[in-house]
Amino acid sequence: MGFNRVTWTPGHDRKPVGTSRFGGLARLRRQREASARETTAVRALQGSLVSLAALLGSEVRDPDGRSIGRLSDVVVHWTTRGAYPPVKAIVVKTGEVEVAIGARWLEVASPSAVRLRSPRAYAGSVARHRDDVALAHDVLDRQVVDAVGVQIVRPADLYLAAVGDRIELVGIEVGIGALARRLGPGRLRRRIRPARVIDWGSVSAFAPPRAEGGAHRGRRSEIAGEAGVGLELDRGAAEVRRLRPSEVRAALEEALATYTGE
Repeated sequence: MGFNRVTWTPGHDRKPVGTSRFGGLARLRRQREASARETTAVRALQGSLVSLAALLGSEVRDPDGRSIGRLSDVVVHWTTRGAYPPVKAIVVKTGEVEVAIGARWLEVASPSAVRLRSPRAYAGSVARHRDDVALAHDVLDRQVVDAVGVQIVRPADLYLAAVGDRIELVGIEVGIGALARRLGPGRLRRRIRPARVIDWGSVSAFAPPRAEGGAHRGRRSEIAGEAGVGLELDRGAAEVRRLRPSEVRAALEEALATYTGE
């Protein structure tokens, strides 16, 4: 029979009994509190964020609820005037034909509901215009490099959010979890679970393959969609910050408050 005693080695300071134990309990408590905050934030984001992965392939309906086709891409207008580009149009596949429908005619709700505001919505031909970026074609799965050309990640999903009277591109998500969700069944794609989100505001330009140097640098969107073209960040890899769900939620609330002038 023996007793539990604190051992002490000559040359080392004594530690109060139970210090490490209480420290471990405090860390565990902080971890549980942080986990609870993130879980709450994820639930709150369910009605705020729109996932590109969820939108792709979803039915686009008219005001009476009839399907007019399936969404195949989302187009944003990316200029130097703002960090978060607004949605300009969606591309809808109707039969064997693809048409573009402007954002002014659309109602988009999380996670993947897209409906026309009017039966008279105008559907035009699909054509690339200056500063247009087709998110599925130009951004999804493209290589992301930091400011000095170090390859970092590939976007597995992109997030849109309603800010005032328009929908903006706010971030990209990376990681195997987001990729598995995107490649999974529809019910899984519709479950918004942001975990490793990079703020779109840190994306500075489209970048040509490194072998081509800066030959094509100019406007942000002029080379979008070309073979080998990726995205370049405005900072080094060590400075890239992945936003947690609570931080994504706080950023959205701040953007909305700024828009409404609160």
